[in-house]
Amino acid sequence: MRKVLAILCILMITASFGIDELFITVKVMDYDQRTGTIKAVGVSGPCKGYKMNLLSKPGMDASKLLNRDVSVMIDSSKCQDGGTYRIKGSEKP
Repeated sequence: MRKVLAILCILMITASFGIDELFITVKVMDYDQRTGTIKAVGVSGPCKGYKMNLLSKPGMDASKLLNRDVSVMIDSSKCQDGGTYRIKGSEKP
């Protein structure tokens, strides 16, 4: 009985923490090296068809990603057309 209660408590605690990240696939349309801003369009998932600005990670060479589909993790749990999001992780190009 104690094990069941312990498991239920752990599940309740983990369920209370919201996930503020979203893994999406985008097509990179443009990159501003000066500001580190990537202009992209969602190609799958909840962001499909949305235009967005992605702030690249320090040291990320996004110029190699132009006109390619890339999977990235953003700092939001939802997408909005025209939104700006920070990249938290990405697939290796």
